[in-house]
Amino acid sequence: TRGYSMSMAQMIRYVANRFWLIMLIYVASLLIAATLFALIEARAWLDGLWWAVITALTIGYGDITPATHAGRMLGIIFGHFWIFGIVPMIVANIITKLLYDEHQFSHHEQEWTKASLKRIAARLDVELPTPPTHHPDD
Repeated sequence: TRGYSMSMAQMIRYVANRFWLIMLIYVASLLIAATLFALIEARAWLDGLWWAVITALTIGYGDITPATHAGRMLGIIFGHFWIFGIVPMIVANIITKLLYDEHQFSHHEQEWTKASLKRIAARLDVELPTPPTHHPDD
């Protein structure tokens, strides 16, 4: 059998639909950024954590700032990651939860219904009509 490989879009959808995974990535990125900042800037780890959290939340108090080029690059990379990666996934996850229809049939329920209808039609010796075709605009 062939191994399953996710495309980038599938991976983003997978992550974006799991709030716990978004939070895990967010917290891990804060810890990594804090550690790298502390090492690069020769600061205490808690200073690095403070900088990472304040940068991730786009507050930017300015009390702790990178003094080295490497530290500034770290800020650019992680700042963009948080703004263009983490924040949109959190927003998309919240919107998805708000728009979720609890009365929508799951795939399993739809398959069960189709199989049940086929069994009933077979017992009654009637032919089921052809299902409507899906139109992309629907």
